[in-house]
Amino acid sequence: MWKITKCCFFAAVLFTFASCDKKVSKKTEVPNRTDSASKQEVNNAALVEQVEYEKYTGAWFTVEFPGNFSVTPSLQSTTRTEGYDSVVFTSPDGKVQFYIFSPQWSGIATDIALQAGEEETEHTTDTENGLTVERWTIKADNGQYSRSYESTSETGGINKIFGILYLSSEDLERYRAEYLHFKNSLQQYAD
Repeated sequence: MWKITKCCFFAAVLFTFASCDKKVSKKTEVPNRTDSASKQEVNNAALVEQVEYEKYTGAWFTVEFPGNFSVTPSLQSTTRTEGYDSVVFTSPDGKVQFYIFSPQWSGIATDIALQAGEEETEHTTDTENGLTVERWTIKADNGQYSRSYESTSETGGINKIFGILYLSSEDLERYRAEYLHFKNSLQQYAD
């Protein structure tokens, strides 16, 4: 009896160590179709799987961005001597830019104001879960690019803005998963 108990205990310990040592990897289900649309889905899924993210630390926030994007700090923090309240992340092909404005409490993102040769084409304001959410799109008059933004603000004035500049709707779609990861990774800090 002791031999069986000892053997079962050893097997349980071995199983526990073996299962704890395994790495978890995300796998994408690939449809078994041969049309060009499914090939594009497979290619897009493979690209999303291979993206490695880096963490950027601003004055009052951290955010994850694709590691092959370049980083351009924009607005110096108004409440801290070091760090930035807004940053632009540019894709290696230059076809999209991710934008974040996340000050300590609130502020005005002067670096995304409407410029000469641009036109605001859409603007909506809604209340979602007690937050005021503004969404707007700015297009270049010559059609070379569009910029879309989403500003979220609380009653007390605390705000943040996410944005994406894109050269075409195809570019927007191509980088959609990375942009959503970027938005969802934001961590804001207070005092």
